[in-house]
Amino acid sequence: MQKRFTAGVVLLLALAMSTASVNGALQGAASITKPDAAALKSTDEILKIVSRLRALDIKQSVKSSFKTKEEIKHSVVKDLDENTPREDFEASQKTLIKLGLITRSFDLRDYVVQLLREQVAGFYDPKTKEFYLAAWLPLSDQKRVIAHELVHALQDQHFNLRRFERWPKGDSDAELAAHALVEGEATLVMIEYDFEQQGMKFDITKVGSLTDSLMEQDNDSDAKNYPVLAGAPKVLKENLQFPYLYGAGFVGAVLKNRSWQALDMSYERLPASTEQIMHPERFLVRDDPVKIDVPDLVGVLGPDWKKADADVNGEFGYLVALAEFIPKSAARVAAAGWGGDRYALYENKTSGALILAQYTTWDTDNDAKEFFEAYSERTQKRYKLALPADLNVSPGVYETNEGLALIELRGKDVVMIEGAQNRDQLSRVSSTIWKSKKGPPSTR
Repeated sequence: MQKRFTAGVVLLLALAMSTASVNGALQGAASITKPDAAALKSTDEILKIVSRLRALDIKQSVKSSFKTKEEIKHSVVKDLDENTPREDFEASQKTLIKLGLITRSFDLRDYVVQLLREQVAGFYDPKTKEFYLAAWLPLSDQKRVIAHELVHALQDQHFNLRRFERWPKGDSDAELAAHALVEGEATLVMIEYDFEQQGMKFDITKVGSLTDSLMEQDNDSDAKNYPVLAGAPKVLKENLQFPYLYGAGFVGAVLKNRSWQALDMSYERLPASTEQIMHPERFLVRDDPVKIDVPDLVGVLGPDWKKADADVNGEFGYLVALAEFIPKSAARVAAAGWGGDRYALYENKTSGALILAQYTTWDTDNDAKEFFEAYSERTQKRYKLALPADLNVSPGVYETNEGLALIELRGKDVVMIEGAQNRDQLSRVSSTIWKSKKGPPSTR
């Protein structure tokens, strides 16, 4: 669910909410009428600096040129369309609606396009191997972005960034984790570059505490300069920030235990989940997620139903889903014992009704119990009339304004079903979902 609607979003779209030193590149910057020629010359110099900071050799020079604001707007929207088909947006949108994270009238793709057009800056394109500077901004307002994007150029030369464009569908959690490695590394080097330019020393191994505090900030200072961004739903803001802030914390934690050269090996065996990004120690010992195979429900639901979406939420996905309705501190605890999950969303072809079925597994029985209790609390706040059903139905069943919901705990596993049209359908879906199979972690 997560990565599909962050695809194509440029650096400042995420970081504008997080740190004034970064969003200064756009916020309040005076436009210039003629491209700053010094900016082109500076790219070679900045490339050498970030190469030294990142400990990656420059294999070849990086071509740089200017693009106007309209050209960059066109480029990033075109990239969005090429990497994220409209049907993927529609699938994610329906799941987010069912989880109560956006309203039914919210158009996810349209909103992301608005964000892209509001937040434009220079960027590196792995397809052309070229870095494009913002023609309307002076060099002084672009140096941080240049540093960040040239790290991507080095990553591309050594690790091939285009492979991330061909990510298989159905595991957005692992995809988001991989992008957190890429963006977190570039963000960390950018911060170190910024400190060095100011004559200060930055301890990259302590970046975790910095990024944690930034993730917790509810920054309202951007409402005037970035009204579209300021009005984004929490789920969108959180997902935009994750690769940059949690990713920087992850890279800093890995470097504290190892080295840049050891981090290079992470591109050979990528982080497998957002859990590993949020808890780097689990990456270091390769605590990989359990793979869940959920049975298809079309045969149970009938020919009037079709599968609309299927994916993995991951620890971060459940943190965001829970924190929309319960305190974030409680949501964080409840999501922390995540071991693996898979969800499937089905849509009625006639009425548009949605049924969401989720199978989750947890590290311990107690972790599962904590999540069960948190998701039960969330469900009672998520729906109108979310009342426990009568005693003829087992505990954990709720009658809501969108149908029946079931939350059931069995040992280390929790199953959630939302939107069942009647009790017979709920029973059939439940018995089928509990037949899901758990397998060994997949590796990439």
